[in-house]
Amino acid sequence: MEAAALFAEERAPLLVMAVGNILKMDDGFADAVLNHLAEMELPEDVELFDAGTSAIDLMEVFDRREKLIVIDAVRGGQEPGTLYRFSPQEVEDGALPMNSLHQVGLLETLKLGELVDCKPKSTVIIGCQPQDTGLGIGLSEPVKAQIERASELVLKEINQFIESNL
Repeated sequence: MEAAALFAEERAPLLVMAVGNILKMDDGFADAVLNHLAEMELPEDVELFDAGTSAIDLMEVFDRREKLIVIDAVRGGQEPGTLYRFSPQEVEDGALPMNSLHQVGLLETLKLGELVDCKPKSTVIIGCQPQDTGLGIGLSEPVKAQIERASELVLKEINQFIESNL
């Protein structure tokens, strides 16, 4: 994706953002899901974006978005490959014992965006419990097995957004 398109005046109202590092095994989960989604025909209201590992630099990317779907590796204390769906508010309220590998930067960025009126109206996080986040390329089998299911969860969020905005 070209930087010029990213900062254009007109933006897709729904941003699907992958956060992670493909050089740290299962931390590359989000990138694998994003690549899987990129092979599909998605509505024009949807933009896919690979954020890498630094969410704090992305406030400009969130600006003027109706919905943000974040894909990330998430430590929730369950078996490797367990999928999660939650909102930043649920984590802030302590309702969930989730620990996104990039949660602090993401939650801080969303909070800062709220202060300067640069936050998506709605945010949901789709995460997968990693098995191994050590240095290396490739996903563990339990995490790799969830790429398609996680993509389905993202598509469900996209479809709900589209239907609610008809």
